[in-house]
Amino acid sequence: MRGARTGCTVQTPRPEHWIGRDEAATLCDLFAARVARTPDALAYRFYSPRRHEWISLTWAQVSARVQRWQAVLAEAGVQPGDRVAIMLRNSPEWLCVDQAVMALGAVTVGLFCADTPASNAHLIKDSGARVLVAVKARWVERIVEADTCPQLETALVFNGEVDEAGRIRGAEAALANAAEDHRAGVSVSADALASLVYTSGSTGRARGAMLTHANLLFNAQACADALPTIEDEHALSYVPLPHSYERVVNAYRAMVTGGVITFCRHPRFLGLTLARAPITTLIGVPRVYERFYIELNRWLLRRPRFVRRLVAFTITLGESVFEREQGRSRRRARHLLWPFLRYFVARRCLRLFGADMQYAVSGAAALPYPVARTLVGLGVPVLQGYGLTEAGPVVSVNRLHDNAIDSVGIVLEGVETKVGPDNELLVRGAGVMRGYWQDEAATARTISAGGWLHTGDKVSRLDKNRLYLTGRMKEVIVMTTGEKASPEPLEEALRLDDLVERAVVVGEARPVLAAIVSCPADTLVPVIRRLGLDPNAPASLTSSRLENFFLARFSELLAGYPAHAQIRRVAITTDRWSQANDLITATDKTRRRRVARCYARDIARLYGRRAPGEKADVSQNTNLG
Repeated sequence: MRGARTGCTVQTPRPEHWIGRDEAATLCDLFAARVARTPDALAYRFYSPRRHEWISLTWAQVSARVQRWQAVLAEAGVQPGDRVAIMLRNSPEWLCVDQAVMALGAVTVGLFCADTPASNAHLIKDSGARVLVAVKARWVERIVEADTCPQLETALVFNGEVDEAGRIRGAEAALANAAEDHRAGVSVSADALASLVYTSGSTGRARGAMLTHANLLFNAQACADALPTIEDEHALSYVPLPHSYERVVNAYRAMVTGGVITFCRHPRFLGLTLARAPITTLIGVPRVYERFYIELNRWLLRRPRFVRRLVAFTITLGESVFEREQGRSRRRARHLLWPFLRYFVARRCLRLFGADMQYAVSGAAALPYPVARTLVGLGVPVLQGYGLTEAGPVVSVNRLHDNAIDSVGIVLEGVETKVGPDNELLVRGAGVMRGYWQDEAATARTISAGGWLHTGDKVSRLDKNRLYLTGRMKEVIVMTTGEKASPEPLEEALRLDDLVERAVVVGEARPVLAAIVSCPADTLVPVIRRLGLDPNAPASLTSSRLENFFLARFSELLAGYPAHAQIRRVAITTDRWSQANDLITATDKTRRRRVARCYARDIARLYGRRAPGEKADVSQNTNLG
C-alpha cells in the first residue's frame, strides 16, 4: 500500500457565534450550546399548507419543542439504548424528535416516507425499534401488514385514525399534554451510539451503520471548516433526513455555524421553494442540478436564437473567469464583460434556480460535467464532495478557492486516506462508523486492522489530498438521487419471471433504474398478441403497453426491495444472449458492460434527454450519505 495522507486545510478564524470544537462533545451538547448562544436567532423556516404561510422558529422555540418530545418519548417507555424510528418528511419536527431521542440516550433510525412498506418493516425489525414516529396512521398499518414487527410497541402519528389504548397513538394530543420543561437526566457520552443509518450493501439488503455522537459531530465540524463562511446563511433542506449526508452537512453543521434551515417538505415543491425563499446555500444531490439544467434548456428553446447564443457565450465566459480565479488560466480582455453579463444574463437564468445562491454542494452520486460547467459558468460555484455512510459520511469536498470540478475534492481535516490493492481507497478518521448493526462478519470485511475503512471505490490518483475516483470494486449502481443499488440480486429476482431469460439492470448516473431483458420469442409472441400488438412489427417491442406489462410483473417480484431499487423503465429484446455474441461468459454469467454497450441506443431511449452529457462524469461513483 502507498503511504497514508492526512487531510489538511488552511484554517480561518471562526466567527464568534460558531460553536467551537471544545464546547461540545456530543450532538446533545451541540444543540444545547446553540440554544444558549443564540436563543432568539432564527433557526428553521417551513411552509404550513394548513395555514398557507411560512412559519419561522427560533432556537428557543425549537428547544421547547424538543423538551416536549422528550416527555412524550419518556412516557412511551424509551430508555437509553432503545431505537426510535422516524418516518417524517423534512421538517423541524424531524430534527426535534432526533434531538429528543438522543437526549434520552436512545438511538434514531430514519425511515423513508417514499419507501415500500416491506423495506421500512425490515428496518424496524432489524433495528428492534420500540417506538415509531410517523406522519400517517395508514403508513404504520401498511408496515405492520408487510411484517407484524412484534417489538414495535408504540406508533405516534399526526394524521389518521388512532387507538390511544392500542399501538397507534396521536402525536399532537401527546405533545399538547407534555411538559415544556422536561429534562432527560441522562448522561450521554461521546462514544455512545447516536443513529443507525441504513445503507444498501452488495447483497441488496440494507445494513445499519452504527454512527456515534463523536462520528457525526466530528464530521459536522470538519464540514463547517471546509465549506465557505456566509453571513446570514440560509440553507435548503430537501434531501431526505434519514440520509446522514443531509443531517450532517446541513442540519448539524447549521447548529455549529448558526445558519438557518429552510425546509422543502416534498421534491415537487423544490422549484417553488428556491424561487420564494432567500436560499444562499444548497446541499444537494446531482438530480436537482440536472433538473435545473433541463429546465434552463427548455426555457432557452422558447427564446430567439440570439438569446440562446448570448447565454452560451455567457456560460463559456463565466467558466473562463472561474478558471482564472482558481489560478489555472490568465486574465483575458473579454473577462471585462463578465460583470455586465453576470448581472443581465446569468442572473436572469438563475431565477429558475435561486437568484440568491452563493454556492452549491453536490454529493451522493456522479455529477455530469455539462451540468457542473453550466452552473459554474453562470456564477454559482459547485463544490463536489465524496463520502459514504460508513465514513460519517463526508470524506472530501472541494474548497471555494481550490475547486477542481473534475475531482471529488480535498480530504477533510483529520481524515486519513491511502490507496490499497487494486487502487481501492481506504479511509481512517474520527468519522468512521463503529461497525454494522448486529453483523460482525460484514464489519470485519469492511473495517480492517488499524481502523481502515474499505470504501469499495477505486481512486485514479491521490495527489495533494485531492481525490479522483474511477469506479467501484464491486458492481454497485449509484444514481443521481444519491441512492445505491446492487444489480445482481435485482437481476436474479427478474429472472424468476417465466418470460425473462436474461436481464441486466442499469442506472449509473441516472435518476432511476432500468432493465434490459431478453425474452424468448416463442413465449413473448402470445403476450404481444394478447396486448393487441403486432408481433411482426419491430415497434411492438418498444410499445409502452408492453413495457407497462413488464413493469407490473417486476413490481411484484421486487415488492420487498426499497423504492429506489424498483425498475422504472424496461427495454425488451428477443435477441438471444450467448457466448457466440460475447454477451455470456463461459461460466454462464452475463457480461453486464457488454450488454449495456450493445443496447446503448435502447438505454438512451429509455432515459431520453435525461442522459448525461458526452464528457465523462466528474466522478464515476460517489456516495455521500
